[in-house]
Amino acid sequence: MKIRPDQIEGVQPEQSQRKDKAKQPEQAFGDLLNQEVARGDAPAAVQGATPPPIVNPLIAAGAVVNVSDVTADRVTGQVESILDKWDNYAETLSDTDAGLKSAYGTLDDIASEVAAIRSEQPELGQSHPGLNAIVDELETLAATEQFKFNRGDYV
Repeated sequence: MKIRPDQIEGVQPEQSQRKDKAKQPEQAFGDLLNQEVARGDAPAAVQGATPPPIVNPLIAAGAVVNVSDVTADRVTGQVESILDKWDNYAETLSDTDAGLKSAYGTLDDIASEVAAIRSEQPELGQSHPGLNAIVDELETLAATEQFKFNRGDYV
């Protein structure tokens, strides 16, 4: 590594500050030692830290649950109903007696519910990023399944 003059100039003021700080008159170790010896044999006051208060973690968890947001509860309920519809969709696809029309109807319901969440909660990503990630995933899955359906993968 080559050392350039501009790098040296940048370090010089810092080094001079360190030297000036070292030259400042401070109490020497000997002076501090003499003060402690002059105090005599008086026992030093023991300073103890007070122990932290014991908090039951279950009580703290209950407090967090009580603070939950109404919006988050509503979106969570909608996501749960969408996940139930995904289960119905999977059962319909695996059932040979059920037609593909009913499966596509369920898929269309899923896509419309995800779109409804998006339109009702445009700020979901800022207020609840975890729920937003789930809704993003559901939206992606619905679009992918619709594409597969339209392409003819299930025929």
